[in-house]
Amino acid sequence: MKKIFFLIGLFLLPLLMQAQTIKDVDFIAPILDGYAAVKKGNQWAFMNAQGNIVIDFRDDLVANEKGIAGIDLGVSSQSYPLMLENRSIIKTMKDGIAYYGFINSIGKIAIPPIYLNVTNFKNGYALALHLNEIVLGSNAPLGKRVVTYEYNVVLMDTNGNIIKYVTGPFPISLSKEKLKVAPPIFAKDISENLIAVRTPNGKWEVIKIK
Repeated sequence: MKKIFFLIGLFLLPLLMQAQTIKDVDFIAPILDGYAAVKKGNQWAFMNAQGNIVIDFRDDLVANEKGIAGIDLGVSSQSYPLMLENRSIIKTMKDGIAYYGFINSIGKIAIPPIYLNVTNFKNGYALALHLNEIVLGSNAPLGKRVVTYEYNVVLMDTNGNIIKYVTGPFPISLSKEKLKVAPPIFAKDISENLIAVRTPNGKWEVIKIK
């Protein structure tokens, strides 16, 4: 009999864990694409359409980024975390600079946080700022390389594969003083398969996604 109760307990435990009551939280976002962000203190979680927490509270989900609003489609436009097409933006800090990637709908890293900015996914694609390091030479007395940096706007799929280089390169100073906020992604959604992006010369170019 004890063995039967033990087996029943093992079966019910995952169900009880999924039925976690959501209370005493600070903010609950609308459900979109089957998920809603929930805030408690400085951390965010995701619940599903049944009201169950599916990704526990964590501090790397992106919300309330300070940056350029308007035509910036990147993280500055996101006031709370979103889970779109089973991808949600995360942030990690390295040497005082923020890098962005994505987790999937079970909280595992789907695309490593290596980009200076990203957009949410739409129709299977997202824009990202891909950083390049250019080695100019070396300083023999100091034993250091002489490098400069630039970034390109790229289009990637939900697996993190770069489909095409959209525009760039844009020169950038890779320092925490110069990168207190993410460089903007100046782009506009025109239609399901068309986006407009701003080029390094300040002009606009229409890009076909497919």
